[in-house]
Amino acid sequence: MSIRNSQIRCQGCPSKTPLRPDPTNLEQAKAGIFEPPLDAGIRDIVLALVANGVETFESCEGGRGHTFPEPTVRFEGDSSEGLRALSVALAHGMPVAELRRTRGMIDGSIHGPWWVMTFHPPRNSVQWVDRDTAARYAAAATNVPER
Repeated sequence: MSIRNSQIRCQGCPSKTPLRPDPTNLEQAKAGIFEPPLDAGIRDIVLALVANGVETFESCEGGRGHTFPEPTVRFEGDSSEGLRALSVALAHGMPVAELRRTRGMIDGSIHGPWWVMTFHPPRNSVQWVDRDTAARYAAAATNVPER
């Protein structure tokens, strides 16, 4: 009988992901209950991932005034979980932009690893306009003072 690393992590280990969802939060997430409520722009993505067993612990629709510049979901899992979550996302037609495995530093100690999946923002959103560098450069070029 083999025991996976995720099953034997101790609660006090300094390398434990600090935001790992507890069983109560996971059950509430499966029921669609989130506190604080999910951002409207990432809700459908999170619900689809959670319904397919992805243990999310942070999400944000991204953009001005948000934690992340683009829609982002962070989730738990071993080295194969990222590919499984990516498979779920693609099967549901989600506009995945990037998948990465990362670690964080909290109070001088390394934590993690965890997964981060980012998504292309909707084309009619402020985030899309913000990332359109061609439009920004064109607008800046029209406002360049003459020498």
